[in-house]
Amino acid sequence: MSGSTDERLAQERPLLERICARLAQEVERHGLPAPDIDPARADYSLRDDPYTGEAALIGTWPADGAGRKGSLIINADGSFFAEYDVLVNDPADARLFIEATTAWGRGERIGAELRTLMWPDAA
Repeated sequence: MSGSTDERLAQERPLLERICARLAQEVERHGLPAPDIDPARADYSLRDDPYTGEAALIGTWPADGAGRKGSLIINADGSFFAEYDVLVNDPADARLFIEATTAWGRGERIGAELRTLMWPDAA
């Protein structure tokens, strides 16, 4: 990481902790074991937003032992989006596969939901 990436990461650390906690809480809220979404395990870089020209903090989690990975972006204006793979069948509905947990928002306002896919009909 470059010096400016380290500085931005230090500045965003409290938000990163809240985002990761919210991603895990959303999984747990649906009766599944919460994944270990550790902000320290992610790789970070800065990327200029093509529209505003301001630097966004980009984080990527490499695949864990179960193949789950994730990503996040925190824009210069404080808005963010994050997702982390869950990759399990929905225990409450056999027709659904839970692909990922997602979180978005700005500052203290964090929304979250699971991203599900409908299994194709069996032939």
